[in-house]
Amino acid sequence: MKNRLKLSFAFLMATTCLFTSSAYAIEKLRLISDFNIVTGEKFKETEIGGLSGLYFDQAKNKLFAVSDDRGAVNDFRFYEFDLKIDDKSFSVSASNVVFLKDADGKPFKKDFLDCEGITPMGDDLIISSEGWINHAPVIMPELLIFSRDGKLKSKLDVPEKFLPAKDQVLEKGIRDNLAFEGLSATPDQSVVFVGTEEAINQDDRVSTPTHASTIRIIQYKDKKAVKEFAYTLEMPPSVKVAGLTVGDTGLSDLLAIDEHTFYSIERSFLQLAKRNVIRIYKNTITANTTDVSGIDALKKGHFTPVEKELLANLDDFTSSFAKDFQTLDNIEGITFGPKLSNGHQTLILVSDNNFNRKQRTLFLAFEIIP
Repeated sequence: MKNRLKLSFAFLMATTCLFTSSAYAIEKLRLISDFNIVTGEKFKETEIGGLSGLYFDQAKNKLFAVSDDRGAVNDFRFYEFDLKIDDKSFSVSASNVVFLKDADGKPFKKDFLDCEGITPMGDDLIISSEGWINHAPVIMPELLIFSRDGKLKSKLDVPEKFLPAKDQVLEKGIRDNLAFEGLSATPDQSVVFVGTEEAINQDDRVSTPTHASTIRIIQYKDKKAVKEFAYTLEMPPSVKVAGLTVGDTGLSDLLAIDEHTFYSIERSFLQLAKRNVIRIYKNTITANTTDVSGIDALKKGHFTPVEKELLANLDDFTSSFAKDFQTLDNIEGITFGPKLSNGHQTLILVSDNNFNRKQRTLFLAFEIIP
């Protein structure tokens, strides 16, 4: 009996260790290729640029990318790209541009939108707009539902705590240009995640080289905000230039894997070093993760944020970029791409060039190795 117990215990421990290691073993990324569009390239009399959100439509085999130029370069729009990808090569080419219209079918006024994310909702698309706080009058952040031909159909309600005061008193709500950057629906489109780039005013101060800021991620089901989760950003790398350390980190996009798991892109901009550090994390909402939707100010509450694990630091891949472009740019979009012939999923990223001649629209394609 004693030997049986020992054997059973040993088997239990071995099984537990095997389960634990496999359950928490994180996948790896392999860079397939990068593809660059230089600033200034035109398509159908528009300038391709400002690409801030990305979504792959498997049925159409096309990439959708929304531009965030606030209507300053061309009217508000999103692009469709054809793509070619295999285990060794990757390229994209613009195939369509769709201009966004209001509910009456008219173009939006300049500056009215600041489009940052795009994701499907059935036959429609959700596009997030950061709004514009330093504008008179204040332009509120919004989650807009458009038809595929670009006409506004409806909106998702934004929880009150995210909305700034209309008189520009910055005591609550989002900070200017630091609002709804992350947007993604689960593959079955049953759940939508929306994340702010930085902390809202009543929750925390912004990130610095000595402070890791905490943001919120909203979970929507059936077009209603049902939960909110706290997410802690990493501090930017401690890089000194002329004796000074300066930098900030923000959530630039997220990608839903399922109702409880998502990838996130954290972009750290090191102003003095004039470079971006891009890190991708895999995040899990566990039984211990707090639904913070009932907490008005995180700095006054007790909560457990989502669990994070580093998937990749993109600095590790830059030596493999095209010879003339061996630096990272301002990565703001992430999506799953088509599967490879070996059955592995691909991951595609894109950068926002800010319509700056010193930047470019950088597409990156990775193989996800389980």
